[in-house]
Formats: sequence, structure tokens, C-alpha cells
Amino acid sequence: MNELKKQAEAVLFAAGDKIEVGEIARLCRADINSLKKSLKELKKDYDEKDSSLMISEEGNFWKLAVREAYMDLVQQINPHTELSKTTIETLAVIAWKAPILQSDVIKARTNKAYDHIKELVDSGFLIKQRHGRSYMLKLSQKFFEYFDLKNKKDIKERFKDFADINEEELKKLEEVRLKKEEEAEKAKEEAEENPKQTEEQDEKEENELEELSEQKTEEKPQEKAENIKTERTEEKQEESEETKEETEQVEKEEEIKTKKTEEQEEITKKETKEQKGLAEKEQEVKEEEKYEKEKELKETTEQETKEQPKESKK
Repeated sequence: MNELKKQAEAVLFAAGDKIEVGEIARLCRADINSLKKSLKELKKDYDEKDSSLMISEEGNFWKLAVREAYMDLVQQINPHTELSKTTIETLAVIAWKAPILQSDVIKARTNKAYDHIKELVDSGFLIKQRHGRSYMLKLSQKFFEYFDLKNKKDIKERFKDFADINEEELKKLEEVRLKKEEEAEKAKEEAEENPKQTEEQDEKEENELEELSEQKTEEKPQEKAENIKTERTEEKQEESEETKEETEQVEKEEEIKTKKTEEQEEITKKETKEQKGLAEKEQEVKEEEKYEKEKELKETTEQETKEQPKESKK
């Protein structure tokens, strides 16, 4: 293992949580490209030696973590390690039917799943992509590495004991999703065949697609009202989530910008101090030279003064 890999490993261990690659580079006094190469090699080393620890990459952040298979053991020491039980239950629902719409997860897990999904996306376990008025949730490579899973069979075996998983309900949600996609595709094809559709026809098709988003069961007026209310809450929650993500991104950029400005100010301050020191030293040298010249001139004058009376006497 080269020296930079050892340094990066030490920083990840000491951090205890994910740390930004630029900060690791600063601590190791290395350029980012070389550091990224060393981190990827380090990750490969941990994977190949089948360690209980793993190096995970989460966007621009890296982390040294315990593999999920050993999580029960370390949670006896630190009960706040990694994901909470309720978050893992939400992840289990997603894993069983991934890719799955966020709106379907909310129906299965209620509104509390919004926070779970955000945590799972931020941690790098899920990939979230806009899909119509909702989001499509997919499992990331980190998910498979972290839980040491290879396929769908492994996923169902790993999460089979979670009580919140209802196979029939998830199957029903999947059927609804596929039907919605089929209807949307059909409507799109019809629109392409007849581009001169009237506004009335467009509005009718839009209303039909919205109706297909609801479960095809007979509902009481009160239940229907509750479903509409839930859908509106979902939309507002997702809009709020988008705004929050954008705000966090802006804050992060501002933080990086402020940090760079502070570093530049520190460098400028240091350079100014060094320049001031050099100027003071030059001034001191000049003053010493001036003093020496004055002293030499004075001695010469005194010598000449002493010699004049002797010459007069002669």
C-alpha cells in the first residue's frame, strides 16, 4: 500500500463519518486526482480481502463503514450506527419492487417515508429520478455492496423478515404503475397520430390519466376525499423537498466559496507578512550600512584633524 493510500485510510478512520474528497486532499496535502485514484484502489483492496469494513463513495464524499452483515454486532456498542430500523423497513419495501415510484412507497409506508427516502438517497443507497409528478426510486451499486447482495433472490432473502412488506399490496401497486405507463404511452401515440386534437380532448385525456393513478376499487366519498388530500400533500411535500435540495446545494456552494475565500485571505495575509518582513530587513541593512559609512567618515575626519597640527609644527 502506497503512502497516500495509508494517509487516506487514516483520515477516513479518524473522521468516523463521510468526509468530502477536497478535505481529505487538503489533510493529506495531495492533489485531488491522485487522491481519488488512491481512494478507488483502497476501496478495491477492502473488497478483495473480504473485510468486515468497506470504503463507500457517496457523490463527492467518502467513508469507512462497517458492512451490514456485522451491523448487529457493532450496534451493541453504538446504537446509533448507520440506518434506523424504520428506515431499513422502508428500504426493504423499495428493494423488493425496485424500481418503484415514490408515491407507491408513500402509500405503503405513509408520509413518514419521505424522510427515510431522503436519508437513503443522501447515504447513496438509492437513486432518485423525476418520473411524471412523482419520482422513480432505484437501488444503487452501494446498496448491493453494503448489504453484500448479488440479485433479486438475495434481496428477498435478506429482507424477508420485515413485517411491513405485503407482497400482494406491492404486486397491486406494481400493476397499477405498469397500467398507468401503458395508458400514458398509448395516449402519447394517439396524440402523435392526431396532432390537431382539441383542447377539450387534451383535458379529457389528462383527467383519465389522473383517474388511473388511483386504485381501481370502489371508494366511499370520505375515502376518496382522503386519497385526494393525500395526493395533494404528496405533491406539496415533493415540491418542498425539491426546494430544500436546491437550498442545500446553494448553501454548500456558498460554504465552499467562503472556505476558498478564507484560504486565499490567509495566503495573502501570509505573503503580506513575508513582504513586510523582507522590507523591514532591507531597511535594517540600509540603516546599518549608513551607520558604518558615517562612522568611517567620522574616523577619517578625526584622523585628518590630528595630522594637521603635526604638519604645521614641522
